[in-house]
Amino acid sequence: MCRYSVFIFFSLVLGACSHLSSQQSSGGDSRIGGPAPIVLMSDFGSYDDGIGICKGAMLKIQSGLTIVDITHQIPAFSVKDAARFLVNSTPHFPQGTVFVVLVEKNVGKTRAIVAKSKKGQYFVLSDNGALTLVAEQDGIEKVRAIRGDFWVEGKGLDSTFLGRDVYAPIAARIARGDNWEVIGPEISDVHLFDKKSRKFSEDHLIGDVIALDGPFGNLITDITAAAFLNSRYFLGDKVKVIIGQKEFILPFVKTFSDVPANQNLIYIDSTEHVAVAINEGNFARRYKIKVPTKFTVITKKEK
Repeated sequence: MCRYSVFIFFSLVLGACSHLSSQQSSGGDSRIGGPAPIVLMSDFGSYDDGIGICKGAMLKIQSGLTIVDITHQIPAFSVKDAARFLVNSTPHFPQGTVFVVLVEKNVGKTRAIVAKSKKGQYFVLSDNGALTLVAEQDGIEKVRAIRGDFWVEGKGLDSTFLGRDVYAPIAARIARGDNWEVIGPEISDVHLFDKKSRKFSEDHLIGDVIALDGPFGNLITDITAAAFLNSRYFLGDKVKVIIGQKEFILPFVKTFSDVPANQNLIYIDSTEHVAVAINEGNFARRYKIKVPTKFTVITKKEK
């Protein structure tokens, strides 16, 4: 091969590499090895074709995507449950993961946004408070409102099926490395929940039972493990709690089998929050506990 031909060959290679580099996301995420994973959760249930269609809309944009379902059984319109499942999920996925939350309370009225956390994960969802606990746990680097004329399919932001027409296409494009910063203006007035119900004093911790652990009837609270341990309780102690209007004395244990079957217990769950259960039983059913309800821990008195 003559020198001139070699020069042309390397010029073409360098030109192709330069063009490819110019297409990379300005967000700085590497897509070597394929698109980032997409994590999907909703209140759609599994009885119709909604979730399948959303996945199809993603794959139409980018084939070969890894799409992980967290749950599609979030109670209808329950943004607080969506926030809880979201914050529980983020620690288990890598940087660059795109989380899609399809839970709406006011379809067509709530602003559609994309957020990037300080951990480098993305969130495509409505500005309805579902981002609250992620903001508290991981921090938010930047949030952008989705323009009605960008990265949308079909009817766009006028659609009643935002999962298919807006969120799915955007998630797929971010996952493959498109520049997310051009979807709309940066915003700072993101809607977050008011968490004033959590109160801590020398005498007690006041929070809420915010959810039940699936079919088991365990009570999940918004009182953190750190706050609870600061109240001077240790494994093996008896803990006085008030759930709604009912008072209980519960052994603080590490896991269910630390008490006999059919006995009550209080423990720290896998999300590092205080929880209450019956070993091999259903606490909520036995004591007719509804969600939400007040949950008070009486602080241990120093001897």
